[in-house]
Amino acid sequence: MSAPNEPGLSDHHLPEVALVGRSNVGKSSLLGMLLGAPSLVRTSRTPGRTQLLNLFHYGDKLAFMDLPGYGYAKLSHQERDRMARITHGYMVNRVPLKGVLLLLDARREEVSEADREMAAFMLKHDRPVLLVATKADLVPKNRRLAQQRRLEKSFGVPAGWSVMCSSKTKEGEGELWRRIHELVS
Repeated sequence: MSAPNEPGLSDHHLPEVALVGRSNVGKSSLLGMLLGAPSLVRTSRTPGRTQLLNLFHYGDKLAFMDLPGYGYAKLSHQERDRMARITHGYMVNRVPLKGVLLLLDARREEVSEADREMAAFMLKHDRPVLLVATKADLVPKNRRLAQQRRLEKSFGVPAGWSVMCSSKTKEGEGELWRRIHELVS
């Protein structure tokens, strides 16, 4: 189901895990991998296409929320502000939300200010966060661990606070599922 805001979502008794990150970081692709149905989740090369709260039930055990991206998008300031309000309202008010996957592009050397602000916002509102470095297949294998540690250090979190994933090769899928189960337990 999709909704324009948190009050528009149906109530259910499943724990939720939200996916959040910059536009075009691979949220929808990663969600398609986790659901085992990539065609179920609409993906686009154009940043800013996800503009609603998109709820996906994974059987009768878990639900995922695909949130609008932030950062670069060819949208007006008014539209970007509206999407930020949607995301913030969901993060603050959603009772079933048990944890958040903050997706980061594994290729980026520097963490954006928008990523830092989102992480700080989630922690301020007591939402457990797991860093997920996407597009791992585009980082040489001999640089992946160092890049993962660099991301963790950028956020001031201990080693092992992140998972390196690729929706294309399914690298890291097992580890990500293990960490998701820890978030909702």
